Amino acid sequence: MKIVSCEVIQDLIPLYVEDMLSEESKMLVESHLNECEECREYMNELQTTSILPPDTDTRPLEKIQKNLQKKKWLTIVFSALVTLLIGSLIVIFMTTPEYLPYSEDVVAISETEEGFVLADFNEDVAGYKFDSYPTEDGTGKIYHLTAWGTTWQDLTNAEGVTPVVLNPNGERVASVYYYLTDGTADELIYGEEQHPSGGVVTLPRLSLAYLTGIVILALIVCLVIMWLVRSNRFQLEQMARIILMPISYLLAQFMVMGLDTTTYSFVRDLLAILLVAILLYGVLTIGLKGFKNYLFSKEQ
Repeated sequence: MKIVSCEVIQDLIPLYVEDMLSEESKMLVESHLNECEECREYMNELQTTSILPPDTDTRPLEKIQKNLQKKKWLTIVFSALVTLLIGSLIVIFMTTPEYLPYSEDVVAISETEEGFVLADFNEDVAGYKFDSYPTEDGTGKIYHLTAWGTTWQDLTNAEGVTPVVLNPNGERVASVYYYLTDGTADELIYGEEQHPSGGVVTLPRLSLAYLTGIVILALIVCLVIMWLVRSNRFQLEQMARIILMPISYLLAQFMVMGLDTTTYSFVRDLLAILLVAILLYGVLTIGLKGFKNYLFSKEQ
C-alpha cells in the first residue's frame, strides 16, 4: 500500500471538509485519518473554527445612497430655481413700463353727456396710472395721468387696455395733466390750468431708496455679528444663511432696477424685486451648501 505523507493529506483536508474531492481522493484521506491522530485533530480544528458571518449591516450603504439622493434633489431644485430666476427676469424686463410721450393718439380725453370724463387709450398702451387730488376751492379734482407700453405688448400685439372713467362718482374734473418720467413739467390735456405760476412736475417715489438704506444697514449689522461669532462655527454658519437675505435683496434690486432707486411704479417694482430676491436666496443657499460639501470632500 502506498504511504501518503501527512503534509499531503493536510493539504487535501480543506477540500475534503468542503466536499470538493473525488471519491478516490476521499477514500485516501479517510484511510489516512483512521490511522493518524494528528491529521484528525487538524481536520477537527478546521471544522470547529468559527467562520465570521457576512457583514449584513447595510447602514453605510444606505447612508451613501441617501447622500447621493440628497445631492440629486439639491441639483434638481438648484436647476429649477435658476430656470425660474432667468424666466422671471425675462418676464420682468419684457413687461417693464416704457412711458409714452403724450399725443392724442396715445390717450384721448372726452366728456359724456352725463358728465363723466373718459380716457381712451390706443392699442399700443399696455398700462396706465392716474392720481387725483381736490382743487384749492374744493369744487373739483385734478388728475395726473400717464401711460406706457411694454416689449411684450410690441411682440405679441396683445389687446390694449380698456377706456377708463376718471370720475365714476360724477365729481367735477377740473383738469387732467399728462406726465412723463423725465423730469419735465406735466402737460395739461383737459380742463383749465391749475398751476399758472410755472406748472407742476410729477416726481418719482423714493420708497425703494428708503428700503435700500434699511437693507444696507441690516447687511452691516450681519457682518458685525459674523465677526463677533467668527470663532463659533455653528453660529457662523447660521449667520451666513441670514446674511444671504440682504445680499439677495440688493442683488435683486440691481437686476431689476439697475442703480436707480426711484420708481413711478412702486408696487410693481417692489413685487418684482421680492420675487427675484426669493429665487436668488434659494440659488445662493443651495450653492453655498454645495460649495461647503465640495470643500469638505477635498479635506477628506
